[in-house]
Amino acid sequence: MAEIGETVLAHCVGTLDDGTVFQDSRRAGEPLRVKLGSGTLLPRVEAVLCDMLPGEHRTVRFTPDQAFGTYDAELVQGVSAQLIANSEGLPRGGYIELKTKVGMLRAKVVSVDSDQVVLDFNHELAGCAVTFDIDLVSVVRESAIQRELHPAGCACGCDKLKAQLMRSKVLGYAPGGKRV
Repeated sequence: MAEIGETVLAHCVGTLDDGTVFQDSRRAGEPLRVKLGSGTLLPRVEAVLCDMLPGEHRTVRFTPDQAFGTYDAELVQGVSAQLIANSEGLPRGGYIELKTKVGMLRAKVVSVDSDQVVLDFNHELAGCAVTFDIDLVSVVRESAIQRELHPAGCACGCDKLKAQLMRSKVLGYAPGGKRV
């Protein structure tokens, strides 16, 4: 089994309840290369990958609150059209990225008029239950030198320690492997 901090190759097909495919690594022609704990995939999908052996297949379904969150009407907000360059040309129903103090935010353009742009900051899959068909192709093993640089439980602040803590929280384990 793979551990947080290791890299895996996996095929992942994500679908909505109506059958709409929103992610398909098989169609892309090669498996996803994911460093577990990096946040590339949903934390629960990464937790499933940590529980799999190479060659294993799993189908998992997540409710909206376990996946991309529930839809929050408060995240639909009007912004002054003057604050957005070329607001009159924004694609209604399309997505834009805005630079903010906390980083880049992606938003759906709901409507545009001369005074205001209405943006929806919910994730585009918020409110949707999702199903993932996952095939773990392989675990990419690190060399002995790479393992020594960041042994389990290291306190250097590296991503591996942060990811282990995140996995513990998602799966309900306390430090030392005890179930909470």
